[in-house]
Amino acid sequence: MEVIAIYEVYIDVYFVENVLLDMLVLMLVAYLLGKKPALWRFFAAAVLGGAGAVLILWLGLHYGIAYILSVLVLDMAMCLLLFCEVRQLLVQILYFQGLSFVYTKIGNCMAALGIGRMERLAASVLLVAAVLLVQAYHKKQEKKRLYRVSIVEDGRQLDFQALFDTGNVLTDPYTGKPVSIVEENEELLCWLHTKPQKYRIIPFRSIGKENGILEGTQVEELIICGREGQRVEKNAVIALYKGRLSGDGSFQMILNQGLF
Repeated sequence: MEVIAIYEVYIDVYFVENVLLDMLVLMLVAYLLGKKPALWRFFAAAVLGGAGAVLILWLGLHYGIAYILSVLVLDMAMCLLLFCEVRQLLVQILYFQGLSFVYTKIGNCMAALGIGRMERLAASVLLVAAVLLVQAYHKKQEKKRLYRVSIVEDGRQLDFQALFDTGNVLTDPYTGKPVSIVEENEELLCWLHTKPQKYRIIPFRSIGKENGILEGTQVEELIICGREGQRVEKNAVIALYKGRLSGDGSFQMILNQGLF
């Protein structure tokens, strides 16, 4: 005799659970990406996610292409509402899906251990703890790659905290020299505009922006100080970036791997 299990789903409980879970995951995504959206955006995106989950359930989309597409569209809508940017949308969705997957797996383990009603709470706590540990490890590793850098031009010196990034492989198309990226400021703009003979256009490619250009200039010296000691790069090329390179302000420059 075949036994068929029948489950009752309370829509209001299902909605609230999804809102709370989406709120948690969205906050972790924002934390990992170094974003700080307004609180009301978190709430609005989470409510949208909860309403979308209820709609998917009501439509009976449990498996198949229609279900996958519906979930992806819902994730995209939540991320757009929260972060209001298209450039990193794919990364945001991947983070959201990855954290949701980890939460589900932790929840399954908690259920197997017989945690019972505390299953969701335990899974949430463990997910947050895991993200914090990973981020702490990342910060620790990042500090090992930070250098004190001075840019020297016409006897003037500007000091920065710089990150050595193996992913920065920009080169100056005119000289073939490696290009480091630095946050734009008034002093650097002055050097850029007062010495047109040193002006550079640096093409680049990145995720979310297929092709782009950065303005740059050549400087007399790039003095790099780290655990290995001090080294000086003569006639170094730098590119100016409009905005912040670090979410927490821990560095203002990204060194090119070619310098090492």
